[in-house]
Amino acid sequence: MKTAGIVLAGGQSSRYGRPKMFEIYNGKPFYVYSVHALAENKLEPVIISTNSLLADGFDKTEVDLIVEKDTHNGPLFAIHHVMKQYDEPEWFFVLSADIPFVTSAFVHRLLQHRHSDYNAIVPVHGEKLQPLLALYHRRCLPVMDTVLQENKRSLMALLKNTKFKTIPFDEEERFFININSENDFKEYKGLK
Repeated sequence: MKTAGIVLAGGQSSRYGRPKMFEIYNGKPFYVYSVHALAENKLEPVIISTNSLLADGFDKTEVDLIVEKDTHNGPLFAIHHVMKQYDEPEWFFVLSADIPFVTSAFVHRLLQHRHSDYNAIVPVHGEKLQPLLALYHRRCLPVMDTVLQENKRSLMALLKNTKFKTIPFDEEERFFININSENDFKEYKGLK
C-alpha cells in the first residue's frame, strides 16, 4: 500500500515573525523532524509543499519539493495540490513543518490503521482533532475538489464531508506541540 509523506511548509509564520520551519532545535531545523519521521517509516516520496519565497531554504537531498503557484491558500489546498501531482500513492501522511517533537513512532502508530475503509485517519489529542498530523486517502480528492470550489479552505471542512477514523492520544504526549511564537519556542526549548 504505497504511502507518501507531505510536510506542509508554506505558511506565513505571521505570529512568529520569520519562517519558523527553519528555526533550529537540537541542531536541526524544525521541518527536518517531520521529514525524518516520515522517511524513517519508509514513506516515499517525502514531499515538502511550500511557496517560492521559502523554497530555497530547504535541503532537497531527501525530498521532493513542490512549490505552490497560488500561495497562502491553506493546508487543504496544499494537500490537494500535492495529491493531484502524484498518481501512485494511495495514502498521504501529512505533517506540518513546525512540530519539532514529532517522532517516527507517532507516524508508525497511525500507519497501522491504513487498512481501514476510512478516507482519513486523524489523531485526537485530549479532545482536539489534529488534522495537520494525519493520513488522507486518495479517495478524499473528489471531496476536496467540492470543498475548495465552495471556497472553503480548512481541513475540518473536508472532514465534515468524508468518513474518517480517530486515533486517541493522551494529553501529555508531545508530538502535537507546534511552535507558533518565539515565546512558545522559549517555553519548549528545554524539552528533550
